[in-house]
Amino acid sequence: MLKNLIFIGAASLIAFGAGFANESLAADNKSDTEKLENSPSRYSDKVKGLKEQQDLPPRPVPLIEFWQDYVNEGPYEHEFELPTGMVVSPGLIVYGNLSTGLEHSDTGTESTTEWVTTLNLFANLTLSGTERILLGVSPLTRRTGSKTRYTFEPTSDWHGETGARLTAAFFEGELSEMFPRLDWDGRRPLDYQISFGRQGVVSQGGILINDSMDSIAITRSTIPFTGTNFARIGGFVGVNNVHRSNNMDDNEAELYAIFSAVEAGHATYELDLAYVDSDTAGGDQFNVGASFIHPFIILEHDVDTTIRVANSSTPGGAETAAATDGSLLYTSFSFAPKKTDDIVYINAFGGINNYATASRMMGTGGPLSIVGLLFAGNGLAGAPINNFSNKAWGGSVGYQMFFSDALRRNLILELGGKSDNSAGGVDRFGAAVRYSQALGQHVFFEVGGYAVDQESTDNAYGIRTKLNIVF
Repeated sequence: MLKNLIFIGAASLIAFGAGFANESLAADNKSDTEKLENSPSRYSDKVKGLKEQQDLPPRPVPLIEFWQDYVNEGPYEHEFELPTGMVVSPGLIVYGNLSTGLEHSDTGTESTTEWVTTLNLFANLTLSGTERILLGVSPLTRRTGSKTRYTFEPTSDWHGETGARLTAAFFEGELSEMFPRLDWDGRRPLDYQISFGRQGVVSQGGILINDSMDSIAITRSTIPFTGTNFARIGGFVGVNNVHRSNNMDDNEAELYAIFSAVEAGHATYELDLAYVDSDTAGGDQFNVGASFIHPFIILEHDVDTTIRVANSSTPGGAETAAATDGSLLYTSFSFAPKKTDDIVYINAFGGINNYATASRMMGTGGPLSIVGLLFAGNGLAGAPINNFSNKAWGGSVGYQMFFSDALRRNLILELGGKSDNSAGGVDRFGAAVRYSQALGQHVFFEVGGYAVDQESTDNAYGIRTKLNIVF
């Protein structure tokens, strides 16, 4: 019964999106003059002018603030010059976010209800517009990813997962800004960005790498390749906290990567390479990922298109629990229906053999979290559908509606599924919904749920809530 309802809902969603497209077909019968005059892309003839300072919303004030104000009007203050020629205007802010909510999950075999809370605190020391030092801690989350929570069922119990481990501790800056005396006229190719420390890294939308590790990165941006608008290439070395595809920390692993991107012909092309060097138990692994990102005009709609391909291989020939051979294809298409700010998206994936990410932090699961609500957690609870891609294919179709001019309220309706051909795999098809609401400048609330039809077992259900307070 649930599967039939899901299929009916999928047909309704597609028909709903097609209805907006039919408006554009009907518009073809209008004259060119009528089209131009009524086009939502037409610039208004009315002169609106610039807003005065008093018309702008007040700036968000951090929890703690010293020296140079955060995004405030007026000249820079507390300036001094280093021997390198760099002008420093220091500004220190302490900020954070608290997330808490009730999470209920029924997997078909076990029911769990718990209240989960996480806290992230950051201290950001800005030295200039491009240089900063960031420190971060998550005192309510363990290194294993376990979060502080009170469990109501299956048994009532308190789990205090406290700790003081640094989740972020890095410096980043640009060579030409730190050493301006090297090129006062700005004519030399010194656009190198440097960062080192414990920092987050995301490659290929998280399909290749999604981790936070002790590392160093050097990036050359604005490379003047002929026929391109933009080009970038960077080198990366991770020496500690490298989490393998099974989300486990490999103490013996080091990660070496090259990231590159080029923009040409209104399209962005990305090519990333990564090699994980480990011991025999962990296994070495080589990953390559490529992306094509391009907007296409289809039936007067700007359809944002993303295609990603990734492959993992074991150079030694022997697979391990963390290093396996396989490939993953991911596609995403999204557009805004006529006369709305809404978004329709269609995502699909296909996994060949046992694709393994180069590095993926604890608590994030597999590489399919970008597919949609059904494949991703909400930061407090896990994904409704297993998000590993081993010998699987599937996708999602969704509609996101916005209900205010300021886009502070939205509702997402999604249908999706996964056919899992791996050993012990279970086919799943489901529906998910999420409502989000911003309250003031510091509070964000969301509530949602899901229902999943599971092959050879009972259906799965869940409720997700989250109150996020930014301070």
